[in-house]
Amino acid sequence: MLHLTESDIEGMLSIEAAIPIIEDCFRSSGEGNAENPARFRMPIRKGFLQFGPAALHDRDVMGFKLWANFGSPLRQVWDFLYSMQTSELLAVIQAHTISKYRTSAVTAVATKYLSRPDAQIVGLYGSGRQAEAQIEAICQVRPIDRVQVYSPTKANREAFCAKMSERLKINVVPMDSPEDVPNQADIIVTMTKSETPVLHGSWLKGPALIIGAGGNHWFEQEIDGAVVEAASLVVVDEREQAKVEGGDILWAAGHGLITWDKVENLGHVIVGRVPVPDPANNTILFESHGCAMTDVAIAAAAYDIAVQRGLGRQLEL
Repeated sequence: MLHLTESDIEGMLSIEAAIPIIEDCFRSSGEGNAENPARFRMPIRKGFLQFGPAALHDRDVMGFKLWANFGSPLRQVWDFLYSMQTSELLAVIQAHTISKYRTSAVTAVATKYLSRPDAQIVGLYGSGRQAEAQIEAICQVRPIDRVQVYSPTKANREAFCAKMSERLKINVVPMDSPEDVPNQADIIVTMTKSETPVLHGSWLKGPALIIGAGGNHWFEQEIDGAVVEAASLVVVDEREQAKVEGGDILWAAGHGLITWDKVENLGHVIVGRVPVPDPANNTILFESHGCAMTDVAIAAAAYDIAVQRGLGRQLEL
C-alpha cells in the first residue's frame, strides 16, 4: 500500500493538471460508468465524521474519502483507493491539498461547459484559500481579465485582491458593497460557508453563470430563492448528493421554487444529454457540493503518477 502525504501531492499535481482528470470523471459518470452514492456525515458536538464512497468502472478503481473534522488544526482528511480487480488497498492519500485541486477543477469544468466562451469578468464572494483556487481554475478555461471581490472584512478582501492580482497578472479588485459584485460579471462565484444568502437575485444585472461552490451542508445557503428562479438551467455535480447537502436548492425546492426533476447532473451536460441554453442570453446556475467520485478520480491519478515517479512510501498493513 502506497502512502502519499501533502508534500507528495503538491509536487505532482496542480489545479491545471486536475481539470482534465475531473472532466473525464464527469464524462464517465454521464456515460453511466460511475457509482456515486450520497456521502454520509455523522455530526457530533465538536464537528463531524464524513464518509464518501464511489467507484469508477472504466478505471477499475473504487475508494472513499474519510474526513474527521473535530475542530483540530490537524489535516485529518484521507483518500483510500482500492483496485476493483484485486480488492487491494492501493493507496492512502492525505487529502487536504488534493481536495482543493479537485474542488476548483470542478468549477473549471462547469465554467467550460456552462459559461460564454468570451467571459472576461468574474464576481466573487469570499476571500479564503478555496476562493483563491476558484479564480485560478476559472482563468485556466476562460480569458478572465477582471475579478470583483467582496468579503465582510475589508482588510482580508484587500489583501486577497493584492495577492491574486500579483499572482495572476489580472485586475482583482475589492468591492465595498456586495451588491456591486455582479456588475458586468459574466461569471459569479460564491465561496463561503454562509447560512444566509450572500448573493440575491435582485442584484443580478444580466445573464451570467452563477457558481455556488461554498456550501455543502443542508443548512448553508449562499444564494436566495430569486437566483434559483432566475436560472434557465440548474446543474449540480450529482443530484442525489445535492438532495442531502445542497442547502441553496433544498431551500428553493422546499418553498416551491423548483422541483428536483429540473435539476441536472454535470455529467449529463458533458455527454450532451442535457442541452445548454445560450449563456450570452440566459442565467445558468451550477451548484457544487463535492462528490466522492471526483475524490476517487483524482486519487487514482495521483497514485498513477506516484508509481511512475517512485514517490511515496510503501506500507504493510
